[in-house]
Amino acid sequence: MSKRNSVGTANTLFNYFSKTPPNNKKVKLNLNVDTAIKVNPASDIENGSESMKRERQITPSPEVQQNKEDESPIAPKRRKRIRLNPLDSDDSDAENKVDNKNESPTEKTSFGKKLQDSFKYEPNDSPKGKKTKKDNVPQIKCDPQEKPVIAEEGDWVHCKLEWLKQDKIKDAKGRRPDHPEYDPTTLYVPKDFMNSQTPAHRQWWELKSAHYDCVLFFKVGKFYELYHMDAAVGVNELGFSYMKGEFAHSGFPESAYARMSSTLVSKGYKVARVEQTETPDMMQERCKREQKSSKYDKVVRREICQVAVRGAQVCGVQDTGPADSNSAFMMAIAEEENNGISTYGVCFVDTSIGQFHMGQFKDDKHSSRLLTTLAHFPPALTEKEGDGFSDKIGRSASCVQSLSSTVTKKIKNTASAIIYDRKSCTLRTSKLLATHCHSARRETQTMTPPEKTLKLLAEKYYMTGDNGEWPEGIKSFLHEGDALGLTPAPNCYLAVKALGGCVAYLTTCLLDIQILGMSQFSEYSPPDVFNTSMTMSQTEKTNLWTGGTTMVLDSITLRNLRIVQDEGCLYDKLNMCSTPMGKRLLYQWVCSPSSDIKVIKERQEAIKALFEDQNLCQEAKSVLASLPDLERLLAKVHALGNLKKSKEHPDSRAILYEEKTYSKRKVLDFISILNGYNAALKLSDLFSETDSALLKRITQLAPDGKFPDYTKTLKFFKEAFNQAQAEKEGIILPGAGVDQEYDNTLLLIKDIEDELKEYLAEQEKYFKCRLNYVGSDKKRYQIEIPQNAAAKAASDYHLEGARKGFKRFSTAETKDFLARMMAAEEQKRVVLKDLSRRIFEKFSSHYAQWSNAVQCISTLDVLLSLSEFARLQTGDVCLPEVTFDCDAQPYINIVEGRHPCIPIVNDFIPNDTALGEDRRSLLLLTGPNMGGKSTLMRQVGLLTVLAHLGSYVPAQECKLSLVDRIFTRLGASDDILSGQSTFLVEMNETAAIIKHATPHSLVLLDELGRGTSTYDGTAIASGVCAELAERHCRVIFSTHYHSLVKHLGTHSAVQLGHMACMVEIEEVTETEENIPEETITFLYKLSPGACPKSYGFNAARLAGIPPEITRRARAISKQLETEANIIRAFKNLMKVDRPADVKQLLVGLTL
Repeated sequence: MSKRNSVGTANTLFNYFSKTPPNNKKVKLNLNVDTAIKVNPASDIENGSESMKRERQITPSPEVQQNKEDESPIAPKRRKRIRLNPLDSDDSDAENKVDNKNESPTEKTSFGKKLQDSFKYEPNDSPKGKKTKKDNVPQIKCDPQEKPVIAEEGDWVHCKLEWLKQDKIKDAKGRRPDHPEYDPTTLYVPKDFMNSQTPAHRQWWELKSAHYDCVLFFKVGKFYELYHMDAAVGVNELGFSYMKGEFAHSGFPESAYARMSSTLVSKGYKVARVEQTETPDMMQERCKREQKSSKYDKVVRREICQVAVRGAQVCGVQDTGPADSNSAFMMAIAEEENNGISTYGVCFVDTSIGQFHMGQFKDDKHSSRLLTTLAHFPPALTEKEGDGFSDKIGRSASCVQSLSSTVTKKIKNTASAIIYDRKSCTLRTSKLLATHCHSARRETQTMTPPEKTLKLLAEKYYMTGDNGEWPEGIKSFLHEGDALGLTPAPNCYLAVKALGGCVAYLTTCLLDIQILGMSQFSEYSPPDVFNTSMTMSQTEKTNLWTGGTTMVLDSITLRNLRIVQDEGCLYDKLNMCSTPMGKRLLYQWVCSPSSDIKVIKERQEAIKALFEDQNLCQEAKSVLASLPDLERLLAKVHALGNLKKSKEHPDSRAILYEEKTYSKRKVLDFISILNGYNAALKLSDLFSETDSALLKRITQLAPDGKFPDYTKTLKFFKEAFNQAQAEKEGIILPGAGVDQEYDNTLLLIKDIEDELKEYLAEQEKYFKCRLNYVGSDKKRYQIEIPQNAAAKAASDYHLEGARKGFKRFSTAETKDFLARMMAAEEQKRVVLKDLSRRIFEKFSSHYAQWSNAVQCISTLDVLLSLSEFARLQTGDVCLPEVTFDCDAQPYINIVEGRHPCIPIVNDFIPNDTALGEDRRSLLLLTGPNMGGKSTLMRQVGLLTVLAHLGSYVPAQECKLSLVDRIFTRLGASDDILSGQSTFLVEMNETAAIIKHATPHSLVLLDELGRGTSTYDGTAIASGVCAELAERHCRVIFSTHYHSLVKHLGTHSAVQLGHMACMVEIEEVTETEENIPEETITFLYKLSPGACPKSYGFNAARLAGIPPEITRRARAISKQLETEANIIRAFKNLMKVDRPADVKQLLVGLTL
C-alpha cells in the first residue's frame, strides 16, 4: 500500500508543510490525472470526490489566486493511493465516506474546504516585497510549470538538518547522549525551526519531539501519514512508496491501521497513533471562542491515542492485539542491594488479558530466581530501575551499532522491550538483563516511591466514590496499620515500586485506564520459594520435603533440556491445544510441572480416560476448536464497557472515519464471545458419564463439578438484542428489560405519543370530524382540518399552511408536544450512543464467572493435548508410577525409555535407566564422543518433567519418586556481555547445584571441568561428583576423564555405565608412524561398566579433519598413553616390597 502523486503535478500535500514566497501572479493549477492506476475512489481525502477515473481540471478560487496574506490555504491536489500487496488493506474505504457532489471549477465541497483549513498553508508573515531570512528548511516552489522534485533517499530534508545528526542530537532538555540523564525518547527541536513550520507540520514536530522513539501514525483526514524519518520506516518495513516532494512522506488509509501497526510492532518498533480530536467546524468554533489565537491554533487538534509496543498490545476496535497466542509480558524490576545480595521487586502483566503478577524476593549473587522468573514469564517489554548499562555495556552496545546493516537489522527485528529504575539498578543486573533479555526491549525510568504509586492508584482508579475498594490481589501488599492503604507492607516495598513502573509505562502508552480497570492482581513467588499458604496434600506431612507444589525448572534447565522456546522443544511436541487459552496454560504447566501427588494422580486419571476414548476426544476438540480466544475477548469487552475510558481517554474524542466498521467489529466480537460461551456448554453433556474426578470438576455444573452455571446470564445477553440486525447495522437495539435507561426513553416517548392521541381525540370531538397530524421533523404534529370545519378554529389556532380542501394548524399544546418529543428523541439518541458500552459493562460485571469458565476450558484443552501426544507415539507409552515416601530413598526407574522430542524412527534405540532405591543414586557415565550420552541425560530429564505433568511417557515402564528440582549442566558457552568465560559460566552453574540440590533433586552434569586444564578439571569434577554422591540425590554425571572411574568407581553411591559402541581396528602392522585406524559403530545403548576410551579420533574423522593430521594425532596419543602407563607402573612398583609382588607386576605390565 502506497501513495504517489500523479506525474507532472506540482501542488502536492507536502506543500502544506512548506512555505512559499508570496506570489502575485495568478496561477492556474492543472490537476489532470495522467497515471492510469486503479484506485479506491473513497481514498481521496481532499475533496471526497467519487470520480477519480475521468480527467478533471479545477480553476483556483480567487482566494487562491491572490496573494495569501490572509493565511488562506493552497488548493489541495487530490492524491492517488496505490494498492501494494500484501500489506494493503482489503477493507474498503466506502464505509462512512463523506457524500460529495460534483464541484464546479470555482466551488469546493465544504468537506474539502474544512480539511484544507485543518492543514492550512501558512505564507511568510513579512510584507510583500520585503526580503526575509531564508528558512532552515529548503523552499518548495509552487510553480505549476515545474515538475515536483523527488529527493533521493538519503537526501531528504531530515537528513540535512544539523540538529538531527548524531554529533549534534540532543534530548528535549538539551542534553547530549553522553549526559548521565540523557533521555533518548525525546528530541530537541530548535525554536526557530519550529516557528518556520506550518501549523500542521509544527504539530507533528511537537509530537515527535516528545516521542522520538515512536513511529508516528499521524492522522490527516482518512489517512495516517508518515513524515521524515518515520516515512523511511514505512517504506523500508511496510513496502510503501515515497510521495513526491523534498521531504520524506508516505502513508496508508485508516482501515489498514491494525495490519500496519502490528507489523511494525512485531519488528521491534514503538508506534504512536495520532488522531484528530477536532473537526474543522469544531476548530473554527474554538478559534472564535478564544479571543487571542495565533496562526498555529488554526489547525485541528490532534492527540496521541495509543502507543503500541511489544509487551503493551491490547485487543481494541482498531488493534487486533498480539498476533501470537502466547503471552507477551511487560515486566518492571526494582532492586535493592545489601552486601552483594540483591532483593528484587517484580511486576509483570500480560496486557492482552489484563492480569498483573507482583512479588518480592531475595536472590543469590547469580540472580538465579530473577533468571527463572524471566524464563517462566518471558518479557517482551522489560522495565528496570537504574541508569541502564555501565560503561562496559555501553561499549558493547557501540560495538553492536558498528556491525553491518544486515546484522543490526536482524538484531532490531528481534527486539521488543524492559523497564527499570535508573537510580538503584546494579551493574550486575544490567549485565544480566543485557545477556538474558537480549531479545526484549529494555527501558529505564526513575520509578516513583511506592507511597506515591499507592496514592495515585487510590485517587485515580480504585478508591474513588463511596464504594471504592482495593482489589483483592493488592490488599496483601498494603500495610495493615494504614486504613487508607497508602503505605506498602514492610516486605513489599520493592514489589509496589515495580508496580509503579508498570503503571507509569501503561500511562505513557495510554493503556492505564483499560488495564488497571480490570483489577486483576495476584501474588508471585519464585518456584523455589516455598509458600506456606499452599497446601501440599500428602507431601506436607514430612519435613524432608523442602519444595513447593511445583517442580523447580530454572532458566538454565529450561534452556539445556530445550523445554520451551527452541524449535522442536518439549512444549512444541506437547502443544496440540485447540484454543489460544489452552496453549498459554500448557506453557505454564510445562515451565512449572506439579510436584503434588494428588494433582499428578488426578491428571493421570483424566488423561487416561481421554486416551482410551478417542471419539470423545474428537468431539471435545471439535467444540474447543470453534471457540475464539475467550480470555482476550473478555479483556476487550471489559475495556469497551469501561465508563472512565469512554469519558476520559483521548480515543473518546477521536474523529474516526471508519466508525461504522469499528461498531460492527465491536458487535461481532460480542456475538462471538456469546456464541463461544454457548458452545462451551456442550462440554457438560459430552463428559456427563466420565468417571474422572478432574474431568467432572472442570466440565460439570455444581454440585457435581465447578464449571460455572452461566446459562441464565448467557440467555439474558443472547436475547437482549437482535443479533442479525446488530451484525448488519453495527448497532445494538436492546429488547425490553435489558437496559433501564433505554427503556425509560422509550416509555417517555410512548407517554408523549399517548398524550398526542388523547389530544387529537379531544380535537376530533371539538371539530366533529376525523383529524390527522401532519408534518415532519420540526414541523410535526400540525393538525390537518377539513376546509368546512376550519371555521371553528379559534384565535389560539395558528394557521401553518393549507392544501386543497384542508388547512393545517398548530396550537400551544402541539408545540409543547413537539418540544417534549424532540427532547425525548435526543435523549434516546444519547442513550443509544452509549448503549453498547453499558451492555458490555453489564456483561463484564460477571467477569469472575466468565473467567472461571475460561480456566476450566483451558485445563480441558491441555488434558486433551497431552492425551493426543500419547496417542501419536508409535512405541510403547505408560503412565508413570509417581510416589513419595519420606522414609525411602528417592529413585527413578525407566524401562525402554525414549526421547520425547526426537522423531521416532525404526532404528531408534530405547534405554533403561535406574537411579536410587535398589541401585546406586549416581551414574558415572562414560562413552565415545557422539555416543548418545547427552541425549540420554536429556531423555531422563524430559521424561521426569512429563511424569510430573501427569502425562503418558514414551517408555515401557516408568517409576519414580517426586522430584523437587531438576539441575542441568550441559553444553558449553561463554557470556561476553557479563565478561564470563566458558569455565566461569560452568562453575557458576555448578555452584548453584551444590548450594540448592537436595536428596529429592535430579542432577544432570555433562563433562564438568572441560573448560580448564586437564588436572584442574579432573580435580573439580572428582570433588563435585563425590559431594553429590554423599547427598544421595539422583545424578547422571557424564565425563571423558577416565581417571574419575578409578577414583570413584568403588564409591558406595556410584554406579558405572557407558554408551556402548563396536570398534573395528584396521588390520595393519603397527609402527610408530602407522597407527591402525579405528572404525566406531555407535550402539546408543546404556551398558554397565566403564568405557576404556572416548574415541575422539572417530569424531575428528567424521568432521573432516585431514587424515595426515589424525594419523599424527593417533601417534602422539599412543605415545602419551605409553608414558602414562610407565609412570603408573613405576608408582605401583614403588609401593611393593616383596620380590614376588614385583615379578607379578612386571609380568602383567602392558605399555
